[in-house]
Amino acid sequence: MRAYDGSAVLEAIRAINSAATPEATLTALSAFIEGYGFERIYLGQLVNPANVPLKDILYLSDWPEELKEQRRLQMAALHDPVALCALRSKCPFTWADARASATRAGKRTVDLVRDYGISDGMMFPMHALHSVPGGVSLGGSRKADLTPTQVKELEIVCQTAYYHLEAMLGPFPYQQLAQLTRRERECVQFAAAGKSNWEIAAILGIAEDTVKKTLHRAGGKLEAVNRAHIVANAIARHQIFP
Repeated sequence: MRAYDGSAVLEAIRAINSAATPEATLTALSAFIEGYGFERIYLGQLVNPANVPLKDILYLSDWPEELKEQRRLQMAALHDPVALCALRSKCPFTWADARASATRAGKRTVDLVRDYGISDGMMFPMHALHSVPGGVSLGGSRKADLTPTQVKELEIVCQTAYYHLEAMLGPFPYQQLAQLTRRERECVQFAAAGKSNWEIAAILGIAEDTVKKTLHRAGGKLEAVNRAHIVANAIARHQIFP
């Protein structure tokens, strides 16, 4: 593994920003991460594959085609601990850290990747205002021993590649997140706390029917089908406190 070299970071950023195609962008990113012990890239937005077709999201990967197909058929993103942690985290983390607290299904998802020689990796979450969360996941055949400075180098270059690709391939139809009004957020927040419509109405000093209509409007914005779905989507989209 090479030592810290700020000029290499600048060169990688220039190469990525001048890339005219997604393939050229991945090539530039791949050349940079090799110096840190990584060999594979999985880059994309973190969305529910049951709701959004693959063609409608930012998604690029140089993983083996068979592995990508297996993950797609299993809807791996729904229980992949790396993806789930990236939704909540703003800081880079290792796959091992994510796997440690994963469900049994989540651990199987991580282990599936290992079957293809990708035994360890890091995830760099991507969170931007008015944009669907995403991430750049780097994998390799061995454990990468990185210093804090090297992690920051990787994070900067991964961010450059991600947002360059988002600008190149977007805008995506759902990229602008629906914003709840203050009243909608209040009602959904109390619903998340287990309050009934009657209780929410009493707390806010409004009619119970108003609470019902307000939650219905919030559900439409959040593309939710029931009360639990409204709360889950509001949390996932950072509209209310978890």
